[in-house]
Amino acid sequence: MGKRGRDRPPNVSIFNQDPEFFEIFLPNRISHQLRIPPDFIKHFDQKIPEKIVLKDVSGRVWHVDVNREKTGVFLKNGWNRFVKEKSLELGQFMVFRYNRRSSSFTVRLFGKNACMNEDQESRKPLINSVKDEQESDLESTPMPKIKRKYCRKSTNFA
Repeated sequence: MGKRGRDRPPNVSIFNQDPEFFEIFLPNRISHQLRIPPDFIKHFDQKIPEKIVLKDVSGRVWHVDVNREKTGVFLKNGWNRFVKEKSLELGQFMVFRYNRRSSSFTVRLFGKNACMNEDQESRKPLINSVKDEQESDLESTPMPKIKRKYCRKSTNFA
């Protein structure tokens, strides 16, 4: 178990090194501002930005002000717009991944069922090699337009 894989170069991690924190959406508590966990502040390297960008996994962005107060560091102006445009609901689970180079957070949203919402997903197909006959069968079958939620195995380690 302690041996390194033959094809993996030494000292290369397969996991993303960007720091993350999570929050559960509670409208009465965080619909107008979000407190960044105190233990997460160390990842700003003593330089808390005045503004930060929130990105969803489809690439949409929101510009949010960062305010330092006696009670902590908060995402404020712009946060409420993010909440409204993402239609956040009680109990949704949010994962914030911080990118130091761009002073941005990529935000992944999960429903109460612990699955990522389809509308949060990138529209890129997960499997690119589908046989032509399978594609033509799928194209000929009309699909009802409904909002679906699903779970998928995360394979994004980069």
